[in-house]
Amino acid sequence: MINKIFAALLALVVVTQVHAEPVLPKLSTNDLNGQEVELPSDLPGNPTIVFIAFKQNQQPSINAWVNRLGLQDEGGPAWVELPVVGQGAALIRTYIDNGMRSGITSKKMRARTITIYSNRRAFNRAMEIPTMSQIYVALVEQDGTVRSMIAGDVTEEKVDKLRAAIY
Repeated sequence: MINKIFAALLALVVVTQVHAEPVLPKLSTNDLNGQEVELPSDLPGNPTIVFIAFKQNQQPSINAWVNRLGLQDEGGPAWVELPVVGQGAALIRTYIDNGMRSGITSKKMRARTITIYSNRRAFNRAMEIPTMSQIYVALVEQDGTVRSMIAGDVTEEKVDKLRAAIY
C-alpha cells in the first residue's frame, strides 16, 4: 500500500515537472538609468519581447535580432534586454552598470536594459533555460507568463515563430 502511494506521488511530481511552464520570476532591479524596475509587472508591454543574454560577447546576437525585427526606440512592439550577470556580480554592480552605460548613450535604450543581479540557476530554472552559451528571445506577459521562448541567433524561421506568438 505504501509503495503504491509513493509511486503515485512520484508520478505526480514527474508529471508536474514535465508540464511546468517557463515564467519570468519576480525580481526587483534597476534599468541603466537607475530607475527601479519590478519584473515582470513593469515590463513595458503586454506582451514584451525580452532578450536574455549571459555574456558580453552575446550582444551582437541581440543586435541582429533587434535589427531583423526592425525594433526601434519608439513605436512598434515593446522590448527589453535582460543581461543576467548573476548574484556574485552585485558586488561590482556600479562598475558593470557604468561600463554598459558608457556603451549606451540613449536614455531610451538605457531604460530598455535591465540588468539581473540574481541567482542565475534560479532564474534559468524558472525560465527553463538549459544553457548560458546562447541568447534567448522570450515573449513575456506582465504576469510573468512566457508565451514563447526561442534560443540562439536570428533566422527567418525563428522570426516567423516569434511573430506568430505576438499576433
